Amino acid sequence: MKNLILLLLVFVTTAIFAQERIDGTFPFETDPNKKYSLYIPSDYDASTPHRFMLGLHPLNTNRRDAEAWCDTLIVFAETNNLILACPDGGVDGAVDDPIDLGFTDALLDSMNVWYNIDGDKTYAMGFSWGAKTTYTYGLDRPEIFKGYLPIGSAMSGTSEVNSIVANAADKPVYIVHGNNDTPSQRYTPIKNALENNGAIVNSNLMPGVGHTIDFPNRNAILTTAFQWIDSVNCANVVNPILETELKKVSTFTLRNNPITNNQIWVNYISKDNSLIQISVLSADGKVLKQYPNLPLQIEEGSFHLELDGLNNGLYFLQIEGKGIRESVQFVKI
Repeated sequence: MKNLILLLLVFVTTAIFAQERIDGTFPFETDPNKKYSLYIPSDYDASTPHRFMLGLHPLNTNRRDAEAWCDTLIVFAETNNLILACPDGGVDGAVDDPIDLGFTDALLDSMNVWYNIDGDKTYAMGFSWGAKTTYTYGLDRPEIFKGYLPIGSAMSGTSEVNSIVANAADKPVYIVHGNNDTPSQRYTPIKNALENNGAIVNSNLMPGVGHTIDFPNRNAILTTAFQWIDSVNCANVVNPILETELKKVSTFTLRNNPITNNQIWVNYISKDNSLIQISVLSADGKVLKQYPNLPLQIEEGSFHLELDGLNNGLYFLQIEGKGIRESVQFVKI
């Protein structure tokens, strides 16, 4: 693996500072010229961890290779400031042959050497066969991927993921599918299986759309899906400050996040009797609600807040009091 990474690094170091779109090959197992395509967004800064998307291409369409699939997703990637990596499925176009899965593993390892990838914001997406592989490959590696965006999955039922679907617990999955694309086999079973195994699922079953990636408003729909996935994932990333005693006074965690109704529960461990104020802020920092003079008791406790009037989206719970000033993200869906 070290030799592979060094070989790739020699190629890429000549390109990453000169262009945003990169197509490359290198020998892997039995293929002397295994292909991949990359897109690096214009705001990439090597000093800052960056969001990353693995893009898995379809089979038997005019996007059946890494280069064409990367081109298809460039506007989406640039809009959402995503580093995009697309491995190629080879002559048969399938991205889930054993050689292709091993190649994708190697490509992911190499991307973490070449670029400053945020491991907490690493995602997978794909269309058709690529969407099926998003499930089979992605759910088999839950330690890598923090969310999934399958589009028009070519799955029939759930037999291919029954042994790994439990890995979706607490992971955001946004399913994009056409309602003319056999949803009774390719959409509803996997959606139900994900929900039954604790995944956080959202979806867009598009009316009048068949098995195509060229549906109306594609980039806007994919952007909505990704931003939801990213916001839910950010809400689920534990702030390390909150894992320790906050200024040796109290710690706070949210019991239900994302929230699906108008209540949010806050658990706490306090070392002092004190009063706190909680403010609900919008994503841009505007104060929407305030709850003053909430009492904390020594040891463990909890309380809930009513959040009537909030639209679905990303918010912050700002907690202030004696020796305390902390913000926690949450999502309302």
